[in-house]
Amino acid sequence: MYIDENGATDGELKVTVADEEYTAEATYDLDDDGVNDSAVVETDDGGHLAFTDTNGDGDADLMSTFDKDGKLLSQARFEENSGEWVEVAPNDHTQQKTNSTQEQTIVVDTDEGDRKVGPATEDTDGDGRADTAVVQDDHGDTWLFTDRDGDGKADLSTEITRSGEVTMAEHRGDDWVEVEHGHIDSDGKYVTDSKSGVLDDTDVWVEEERFDGVVRIDSTTGQWISPN
Repeated sequence: MYIDENGATDGELKVTVADEEYTAEATYDLDDDGVNDSAVVETDDGGHLAFTDTNGDGDADLMSTFDKDGKLLSQARFEENSGEWVEVAPNDHTQQKTNSTQEQTIVVDTDEGDRKVGPATEDTDGDGRADTAVVQDDHGDTWLFTDRDGDGKADLSTEITRSGEVTMAEHRGDDWVEVEHGHIDSDGKYVTDSKSGVLDDTDVWVEEERFDGVVRIDSTTGQWISPN
């Protein structure tokens, strides 16, 4: 994901890390002005880095570090003269806005009981509130857990396998019930193969490819890689 000669395009941020320049899609609106200004990166320990363009010039100038439970650990400002990220005092308001619930994480009902899967980093319904946590399992599949009613518990799960198969399930009572199945075609678009009719058009947000934009950092190479 190195930046090309033309630099970042609309909706993308240029991020400088250790003298390397990257581009990443801005998927989160930190200041609630209706414009996505932050790119979110998932780290190997389950935490997240949020790179924010605070002045609208297309370059990330604020880096916020969160642990796996969504707690703000530190922040740093980018100094253009030195090319270094310099630590600053964390802003409590940023921590409050970056997490979707008071618990600061999405809780999923599993066979082994409730499990915290991480902070909500994606806004899937466009209401300005992050409602979906994105994680990867041991098989390399990507899971999206969405809290649609704001109670901190996942109501909808979306599994995207490494081969591009997509399965959606809705939490009903004590069970997860499959409500839709599809796949990602050769053009990167979501195609519905079967649907129960439970979800309405506003819920099938995967068609808008809103799961794009969350990347991972390879612990060995340090490179940014797409979960897909």
